[in-house]
Amino acid sequence: MSKEDQEASPQTGRSSMLVTDVYLLDLIQAISNLIPIWRRRLEEGLVRLDFAVEIGKKLTPKFQERLFDFLHDQSIPKKQESKALLAFSFGMPEWAILEILRLYKQADKTREAIVMYNDLMDRFEKIFHEEFEYQFLAGEMPKDEQKLSDILSHYQKSLQTLYEQSPRSHTSRTYSRMYSDSSSSSHPPAEPAGGQDLYQLLGISQHASREDMKKQYRHLMKVLHPDSGGSAYLFNLVKKAYEAEK
Repeated sequence: MSKEDQEASPQTGRSSMLVTDVYLLDLIQAISNLIPIWRRRLEEGLVRLDFAVEIGKKLTPKFQERLFDFLHDQSIPKKQESKALLAFSFGMPEWAILEILRLYKQADKTREAIVMYNDLMDRFEKIFHEEFEYQFLAGEMPKDEQKLSDILSHYQKSLQTLYEQSPRSHTSRTYSRMYSDSSSSSHPPAEPAGGQDLYQLLGISQHASREDMKKQYRHLMKVLHPDSGGSAYLFNLVKKAYEAEK
């Protein structure tokens, strides 16, 4: 607003501010692009500011409305909303977006089952992160719906195969092998009688020193922690066993 315009404008009790910061300009522009229903949710604190900004940046009014209906009708978990938003920004059909969200859920289950098996985790990294997620996040998924359906089915089957190859996916087996250098191709672990030995849980020798035991325990607490994609069950199992021996 020029000096002349400021002098000509009526005084409303609010001070004017000239915004020149590029980041703030982008943020203001994104919010101004929101359709009324998203703007109201932002004002009422029902949507995060960063999420609202991404909506304003990436979606046309038509797709903003579609995203709102999609999230409302499908009850999508909060942690998956940004992935749905990204898929809408690529113009993906809603059936494919649902399949992608299911694939992410399937990946979480598979990761938990195979996290202790290095060979399976290497394959998981390649299939899920290097191939599927790279294509999805880069917007390189096929535009043709039949090809899109085929490739999503391929990734779903690949993850399911990995899940089924983990001994931990079978309830008749209990994992008690060395976590830090494991391989699914080794002999399956024996069923423990009346409880698991701490040395077995830690994957160390019976003659290991207390310092080695502590070092391996700390390592496992990082690897198994649910926030790092590990298993909450195994995390608590190892933690309780270690604390009982202290």
